[in-house]
Amino acid sequence: MNNKKVISFIAVLMAVLMVVSLFVSIIPVSAYAVTEDEITAIQKQKSEISGKVKDCKERLDTLKQQQANVLEQKAALMEQNKLTQEQIDLAQEQIDLYNDMIDEKAQEVEEARTREERQLQKYRTRVRAMEENGGYNILAVVFNSSNFNELLSGVDDMGEIMNSDRALEDQYIAAREETEEIKADYEEIKTDYEEKQGELKAEQDELKKQMDEANALIESLADDIEKATKEYEAAQAEEASAAAEVSRFIAEYNAQKAAEAAQNAANNPGGTTESGASGGTSGGGDIGGSAGSNVTGTGSLMWPVPCSMRVTSRYGNRSDPFTGKTTYHAGIDIDGYGNDGQPIVAADSGTVITASSNSGYGNYVIIDHGNMKTVYAHMSGLAVSAGQSVSQGQTIGYLGATGRATGTHCHFEVYVGDSRTDPAAYFAGISYYNC
Repeated sequence: MNNKKVISFIAVLMAVLMVVSLFVSIIPVSAYAVTEDEITAIQKQKSEISGKVKDCKERLDTLKQQQANVLEQKAALMEQNKLTQEQIDLAQEQIDLYNDMIDEKAQEVEEARTREERQLQKYRTRVRAMEENGGYNILAVVFNSSNFNELLSGVDDMGEIMNSDRALEDQYIAAREETEEIKADYEEIKTDYEEKQGELKAEQDELKKQMDEANALIESLADDIEKATKEYEAAQAEEASAAAEVSRFIAEYNAQKAAEAAQNAANNPGGTTESGASGGTSGGGDIGGSAGSNVTGTGSLMWPVPCSMRVTSRYGNRSDPFTGKTTYHAGIDIDGYGNDGQPIVAADSGTVITASSNSGYGNYVIIDHGNMKTVYAHMSGLAVSAGQSVSQGQTIGYLGATGRATGTHCHFEVYVGDSRTDPAAYFAGISYYNC
C-alpha cells in the first residue's frame, strides 16, 4: 500500500515537472515580441522623422528670414513714402501759389481790358467831335484870331488835341500788348499746374501700389510662418514620440535577451552557451583623429549596430582576451553574431575625420559631431571617407573582425572633448552578455 502511494506520488511529480519544463521552454518564445528587424525598422523611421524635422526647421528659418527682409523693405518703403509725401506737400504749396498768381494775373487782365475800353472810348469821342466840328483849320484859326495871342492860343489848343489823341492811341496799344502778355503768362502757369497735377497723381498711384504689394506679401508670409511653425512643432512631437518608441523597443528587446540568457543558464547549469570568441572582443590599442567637423550632431545617439543589441565587453577595466591581464577597455564591444558584412551606422550626424586601418583597431572610422566624437572599429569594410559629412543612421561601414579581435563585433567609443566616456550613458537598457 505504501509502495503504491510512493509510486503514485512520483508519477504525479514527474508529470508536474514535465508541464513546468514545457511551460518554461514556451515562455521565451511567446514573449519574444520585439525583433532586431523591428528595432532596425523603427530606428529608420525615427531617422526619417528627424530628417523631416530638419526640413521643417530649415523651411521655417527661410520664411522667417524672408519676413525679416520684407519688413526691412517695408521700413525703407515707409521712409520713401515720407519723402514722397513731403514732395507732394511742397508741390501742393507750389500749386496753391500758382493759383494765387493765376487769380492775380486774371485780375490784371481784367483791369487792362477796362483801361483799354476806357481809352478806346475816349479816342472814339474825340474823333467824333472832330468830325462834327469839321476838324481844325489852321487858316480859320489865323483869320479868326483878333490878335497874335489868340492865334498862338488856337494853335496850342490844336496841338494839345492832336497830342492827346496820339497819347490815347499809344495807351490803347500798350494796354492791348499788356493784355496779350498776361494771357501768355496765364497759359504757361496753367500748363505747369496741369503737369504738376499729373506728376503728383502718378507718384501717389505708384506709392499706393508698392504699399499694397508689401502689405500683401507680409500677410502671406505671416500665414506661411504660422503654418510652418505648426508643421515644425508637429514634427518635433512626432520625433519625440518615435525616440520614446525606439527606447521602449530597445529596453523590451534587452529584457527579452536577459530573460533568454537566464533561461539558458538555468537549462545549462555550470556551463556556458557561447565562447568569448563568438561574441567578439577587442584587444588594447589607441587611435587618434583631428577635429574639424563642420556638422554638429544632436547629442542624442542612435545605436550603431542595427542587427545586434548585445554588449559582450563593458567600458573600463577588464580581463584582456589575449593576455588575461587586467587592462583598460576604452569602449564597448557590440556582438555581431558572426554576421560579417552587416551595416554599422553613424550614431549621430557629423563629419568623418578618419577612415583608416591599423593593427589594433583594424578598419575603423572616427566621426566628429561637433559636441563629441564617436569611434567604430574592427570593420570588414568602410563605406565613407575622411572629410565626408554623414547623417544620423547612415551606413559608415560593415561588421567584421579586423585588427586585434576575437570575433565579429563593433568596438564603439565616445569622446567628449578629448576624454573617453562610457557609451552606455547614452543608451537606456543595454543588455550585457557574459561580461
